[in-house]
Amino acid sequence: MKKTILGAAVAALALSLSAPVATAADEGIMKYAINKPSTAWNVYGPGQTNAYVKDKAVVGGGGVRVVVATPDPAAAWRVSGSQAVNGKITKGDVITVAFWAKAEAVDGGAPAATVTNVRVQQSAEPWGGIVEGGAIKVDSPDWKIYTVSGRATMDADKGGAAVSLHLGSTKQTVVLGPLFVLDFGANYDPSQVK
Repeated sequence: MKKTILGAAVAALALSLSAPVATAADEGIMKYAINKPSTAWNVYGPGQTNAYVKDKAVVGGGGVRVVVATPDPAAAWRVSGSQAVNGKITKGDVITVAFWAKAEAVDGGAPAATVTNVRVQQSAEPWGGIVEGGAIKVDSPDWKIYTVSGRATMDADKGGAAVSLHLGSTKQTVVLGPLFVLDFGANYDPSQVK
């Protein structure tokens, strides 16, 4: 799948959140989903506030607004948003994390936010990294889908992983919408989705 095809597939999957009946295209991409697509972000850490906001402009009808008032650039992971991954992950599988997000202006500046790291990790100590996705610039006041793909470096039992977005690097306001985690198996070329 090329990036545009993956984007269209994720968009089709996103539409299934609000559609009463899934289409064949939804079911096609849904076979790769290893989480329940959701806006149920668990946001934690010092120097931030968060609240659910309704927004009909995004599939699912809303998201979680995270306001980072006191950033810690040296430990951006201290403020994070996370969600569980329900499915099993096998070492070597290509995992794609896709999430809707938008930025809001802070102190009169342009709408911009930074997710310092997108990480699929163990959901318990030692919190080992399964896929490290790197930084993403959320550069729009409008909802967009952001994706990160990588090859799993370790196994995770069913329910043994979570996605974590590190948000504490800078003073910012970001709204996190639905999250999708897709497992394309070991024979997929991850360069096709970058």
